[in-house]
Amino acid sequence: MKKLLLFSFFLLISCQKSESNDGNKEEPTAFEEKSIDLGRLKSRNDLMEDLFQELVEKSPELKNLENDLKDLKTSDTTNIFDNYNEKSEDYYASAKRHINMIRDSVMKQKILNLIRKSDEKYSIQKSDLQNLVKTIDQKKMEIKDYHNALKIVLTIPLIEEYQKQHLPNKTPFEKLIEKENQLIKKVKQNTPEY
Repeated sequence: MKKLLLFSFFLLISCQKSESNDGNKEEPTAFEEKSIDLGRLKSRNDLMEDLFQELVEKSPELKNLENDLKDLKTSDTTNIFDNYNEKSEDYYASAKRHINMIRDSVMKQKILNLIRKSDEKYSIQKSDLQNLVKTIDQKKMEIKDYHNALKIVLTIPLIEEYQKQHLPNKTPFEKLIEKENQLIKKVKQNTPEY
């Protein structure tokens, strides 16, 4: 699974690089200036995510990957165990409450030992499934990590190209500083001694 994810990751990177080298210099719409963009406000104003979604729309490989990620519903499987386990845990909690109602101390201890043995047997019985659920959760986090890395690696060239193409000219900034200096001089000249 890990090798497949790595292979897909590098395949997508190479596809993206070859697309960017094709001379197609169409700038992503995520960089467009918009006075009020309710869509961007709703999407948490996440520029990297917006750029990645534009890449997804242009790439069948990325579109398929995103669909595969959406189709992966780990909770459908892990909930089977969680529901099963919850019933057993509820039973043992309930039994322990009932044991506390027994007044005969000898009987209470016998029943308590009986419940402990049953609980221990259950713990052994469920351990394999519990480990599988833990592995599923770890793989889910690993997929999220690789997915976030993929988004960043694919969108870095877009922001770097934007930065290169849209670097503001220094002249207006320098002129403004010159104007500010002149105003400082005028204010000083017009300020009486204090």
